[in-house]
Amino acid sequence: MKTELYPEIELAKKSLNWGTLKALSLVLFLIGAAAFFHQLFEGDATRAWSAYLTNYVYWTGLAFGTFLLSPILVLTNATWGRPVKRLSESVALFLPVSFILLWPLFLGRANAFWWVLHPEEQKAPWLNTPFFFAREGVGLLAMTVTAVLLAYHSVRSDMEYMGGVSGAPDRQRAQQSLSTAYVILYAFILTLVAFDMMMSLNPEWFSTLFGAYYFVISFYAGLAFLAILSTFAVKKMGMGRVIEKKQFHDIGKLLFSFCVVGLDFFYVQFLVIWYGNLPDETRYLIWRVIYDPWAALAWTVLIVLFVVPFVVLLLRKIKMKPVLMTAISVWILIGIWLEKFLLVTPSLVKSKSLPLGISEVLITLGWLGLFAFCVCTFLQRFPVLAVSDPKLAPALEPEEKEPHLA
Repeated sequence: MKTELYPEIELAKKSLNWGTLKALSLVLFLIGAAAFFHQLFEGDATRAWSAYLTNYVYWTGLAFGTFLLSPILVLTNATWGRPVKRLSESVALFLPVSFILLWPLFLGRANAFWWVLHPEEQKAPWLNTPFFFAREGVGLLAMTVTAVLLAYHSVRSDMEYMGGVSGAPDRQRAQQSLSTAYVILYAFILTLVAFDMMMSLNPEWFSTLFGAYYFVISFYAGLAFLAILSTFAVKKMGMGRVIEKKQFHDIGKLLFSFCVVGLDFFYVQFLVIWYGNLPDETRYLIWRVIYDPWAALAWTVLIVLFVVPFVVLLLRKIKMKPVLMTAISVWILIGIWLEKFLLVTPSLVKSKSLPLGISEVLITLGWLGLFAFCVCTFLQRFPVLAVSDPKLAPALEPEEKEPHLA
């Protein structure tokens, strides 16, 4: 049985130079932090906080979206994704970090949120500093604790299983309960984050679908990152005999599906605003799709995020090849970052030229370094295959005779 390959996988994992990977990640983080503080104190403080907020909603959504696959597998009893279940849980260490990184926004609230300096009487009961940070803090803390507990029971189940302790059934039941809570919180809290941290930046514009759009796109991003991580596991951690073509094919099909769903949600919001022809709402779109410097970026986002992935992921052969899946996944993640930049920055930074320069790039690389450090730390310390999962063995049974990935 292929679960017997676990020691071989762990040996391959330990042969990786994790110290170098983590050191490079920390270097990126320090460069990004230095760029942020330089922009904050020596440049444009509004651009610094705009870049911070853009990256906060991007990396937080990406982390929660990546983790979402684990509870989905548990709740649906799906077998196909069990070899990558632990990979989806590898973002768990970043979630507490993301919660901590919420609080610097309190210091930059005057630059990031218009209603701090210009409160509106009608919206003040909702858009005020104490209530804003209280609800965001409680919501993100609840979601983070649920995810960390779920990852704990998943990892602990494997350790007890390998140690000959028969505690796996209790751990499985705990995962079932926590998975239900996580999925509910995922929809509710990410909707709250979307409304508070992005939609509230424009006082005249609102969309009841925007929260759903954000958590759908976050899962879209999570699937793209999971494809990249799966390729890394195959190429560098000896998991080519457990993560096979069928897993990449299924991840590719999910990517295609959520590309279509995300495009549908995008179009539905656009259609309602256009058909209603309400000046207060159309101004939000016109500012981004017609006027410079945002128009070119808006059409770029549409093409990069939806059109190209839709066409590419129609091809079955691409979904079966890890390297090609990684390429299109990187493309998608770049598109999603540009989309978050387009949603946040025009509301904060008034500029005749596109405010996307070396500062924004370096700050983003800093967030990437912190995210990568957390993921590498998790993969280094914990088993990369959920060996105690009762659905793992059926997932590893070959459906047809195909060569292993290497």
